[in-house]
Amino acid sequence: MSVPRRFLTSDKGTFGAFTAEERWPIICQNAVDDIKTEVEELKKAGATQEVISEGLVLEKELAELREEILKNTELRAFTEEEIKIANVPGSFNEYLKESSAINRSWANAEWLFAEVYLYRRINVLFMSKKAEYWQKFDIFDRLKQATFKSSLYGVVELAHRYKNLREQLKTLDVNKESDLEILQILFKEFIEVSLWGNATDLSLLTNITLEDIKSIQGAKAREESEAKIVVNDTDKAWESLLNSTKQSKRVDFVLDNSGFELYADLMLAAFLIESKLASKCIFHAKDMPYMVSDVMLKDYDALVKDLEDREFFPVAVGSEDDSSLNLFASELSNFVKNGSLELRTDSFWTTHLDYWAIDPSETKYHGAEIHKDLMNSDLVIFKGDLNYRKLAGDRQWPRTTDWDVAIGPLAHNGVVSLSLRTCKADVQVALPDGLDEKLCKEWEKDHPGQGSWWCSSGKWAVICFSSGN
Repeated sequence: MSVPRRFLTSDKGTFGAFTAEERWPIICQNAVDDIKTEVEELKKAGATQEVISEGLVLEKELAELREEILKNTELRAFTEEEIKIANVPGSFNEYLKESSAINRSWANAEWLFAEVYLYRRINVLFMSKKAEYWQKFDIFDRLKQATFKSSLYGVVELAHRYKNLREQLKTLDVNKESDLEILQILFKEFIEVSLWGNATDLSLLTNITLEDIKSIQGAKAREESEAKIVVNDTDKAWESLLNSTKQSKRVDFVLDNSGFELYADLMLAAFLIESKLASKCIFHAKDMPYMVSDVMLKDYDALVKDLEDREFFPVAVGSEDDSSLNLFASELSNFVKNGSLELRTDSFWTTHLDYWAIDPSETKYHGAEIHKDLMNSDLVIFKGDLNYRKLAGDRQWPRTTDWDVAIGPLAHNGVVSLSLRTCKADVQVALPDGLDEKLCKEWEKDHPGQGSWWCSSGKWAVICFSSGN
């Protein structure tokens, strides 16, 4: 099969075109509004004139970037000064040079490149300021924190779930067949919690005991939760992890969103560590504010503090809620201290390069280094929609294309991978014959002219596994 082209922002009727025309200007305007708010707060707090003046400049520059998008200007190369001050990888200008024969504008470019390029342009504006305050400022932090704060109910429910299971997990033995069945069920549940993030069906998270897990009621809840997962390779991932011959097993997470989704990812990691299915989990975060809500290293630190802060999560001190939140925060800190949980970052994750570049042949922009590192992992979990797009190259594959075809070199270069994705973009593969047509027809009923957008709606999900062999 020939490799199809990537989705363009000029592909009419696609979610990518909608993103470029509607969502990017809104993201920039929200950034302008947040800077206005920040500057006013800085004035009240008695900040230096330099910080305030540079904040006003940022407000103006972000507004100008928004105008660029609205006017559909050509995507310009980064200047030498910008590259130096913001550590912009050379892959961006190389791409623009290679495609210079075609007018690459905001509304006529490969969607994946233009979207990643947008966040690099935003980051350059902040890194170009003299004040350290703005260089370290996350323009999306206010939204990240507000979103996580609004997730109080789900956060508390998950904390209870962990507290109730924690001691019971220590009694299970992966070498006992009866215990193994329970662990497999829990593995599926925590995978789904990580998959759906804020959309998690909390009926899965009731305060049940291990004895209740195999009940008819529990099985029914799981069956209902799996109905919207149109590709589900969880069992393959389970078998692969279980059958790994390594004495110390490592699971990697290439992260997506901060807040509740990161919290859910940490729950999955805690389960893997406590159940001894993994001895170490490594979280790979972004090195700059990215895609609005993506995880940076500082977002993990903020999450742990939020769990312990009764102003942020207002539960009664001394209550069961308080105890559960504090316990999980403490456990995370202990995991980091004893080395069973590690957080890393690398500029590779914020380049426009897709994950076909995670290969020994990609020696320029850390692709070979990332590959070498991930070869030490027993399972690499790629979280979220953007990671799925990068795995499949964001290409116009027929939707029945095999997963191992769509992910290119990663299907055979030794990396064992699992993609957990709620569907929020045009690219979609690995579907059985006839399912896309069925879902398009179903979505079309309530969304005339947008039937194919079912896979951009966030209402369905996929769990795709590759053995790397």
